[in-house]
Amino acid sequence: MDDDKGIILTEDEGAIVIREGEAPEIYAPMKQGEFYDNIRFTLAFFLYASEREDWIEDFGKFIDSVDDQHRKLDADVRRSTFEVIDGEKE
Repeated sequence: MDDDKGIILTEDEGAIVIREGEAPEIYAPMKQGEFYDNIRFTLAFFLYASEREDWIEDFGKFIDSVDDQHRKLDADVRRSTFEVIDGEKE
């Protein structure tokens, strides 16, 4: 990100900003209410999940399985399919 560019959030929004070599920046709305509580909960969940090594490992396995399924699907689509027809003459 260029130094002259920034992220602009309204007071109703929240974000986690991750910059190379820096600790994540957390911006949460300060208003009260269920909508704002949900934003704060989601931000807290992301931060919690990022610290859970076991979750990160499980997520890596999930991504690998999705990649494997995608590669298999691509191979199946590229593979020619043939239809066997009865070649007997009547």
